[in-house]
Amino acid sequence: MKEIKQTKEQLEKRRDEINAQLNRINRDLEMELDNDMEEQATQIEQEEVSSTMEANLRMELNQIEDKLLDFEK
Repeated sequence: MKEIKQTKEQLEKRRDEINAQLNRINRDLEMELDNDMEEQATQIEQEEVSSTMEANLRMELNQIEDKLLDFEK
């Protein structure tokens, strides 16, 4: 099986993509809840999904940052 090694440029591009996604998630999380109770329930579910996505993206971002540091050694 052929191993694929990520280049520094690929890692930097993915880091930028993740940061853009995190910015969108944070903007979404700052929105106020709707007055309608059913809409609030939907918004809360979406916030839970967004929070999980944010955690996963931050883990991936940490891994990328670690790999980028290895390039500097």
